[in-house]
Amino acid sequence: MKKAERTVEDLLEHWGRWVVLGSGVACCASRENDLHTPMITDDEALLMDRLVGRLRSRYQESGNVIFKYYTSRDISLMVVGKKLGFGEEKTRQLWKAGTAWIDGALEMRRESA
Repeated sequence: MKKAERTVEDLLEHWGRWVVLGSGVACCASRENDLHTPMITDDEALLMDRLVGRLRSRYQESGNVIFKYYTSRDISLMVVGKKLGFGEEKTRQLWKAGTAWIDGALEMRRESA
């Protein structure tokens, strides 16, 4: 039986924690006000880092929403949009597009493995 696949949102959540902890930025607190240890391997985190970087290069607005949302642990998607100059609906659409793009890239890797 095949091991259950993690969702792209789960991977991004743990990647964001990995980024914050690795950057040594003490001001970044999680939504729960306690930064839990990321449950992601360095290899998985580095892969997510590359994918988010590629997304930001190709689709800057969507990539910036993904990056800001998952690495700014104390703010909502709506606040991310305001900080980036987008309305709530556009921010949500950019988030959905970014997660779908990353999920597609991960799916290509899964199929070739």
